[in-house]
Amino acid sequence: WGHRLHGWVDAAANFETMAPSPLGLVCLRWHPRDWAGDNAELDALNLELLRRVNACGDVYLTHTRLAGQVAIRVAIGQRTTNESDVHRVWDTLREQAATL
Repeated sequence: WGHRLHGWVDAAANFETMAPSPLGLVCLRWHPRDWAGDNAELDALNLELLRRVNACGDVYLTHTRLAGQVAIRVAIGQRTTNESDVHRVWDTLREQAATL
């Protein structure tokens, strides 16, 4: 499912993957193609996105820094996780990003 999510992120106009996803960990961030702000502002917006996603109470994500930039971590490790679970995470990320 990590590979599937990685592909969805790569195909999205306003998100980007931050590292390879050989297993079930996908590191991504919201990064609109027309972004004109600086990296500190983008980091702050990604932390706000993470806060909003977690506040929904349906999924829980964490963050890290990769190459000095905030990255949202989606860890898919439960063997019972299915495609609808991964879709729920992806849909929640996109819905909350649209409110930023």
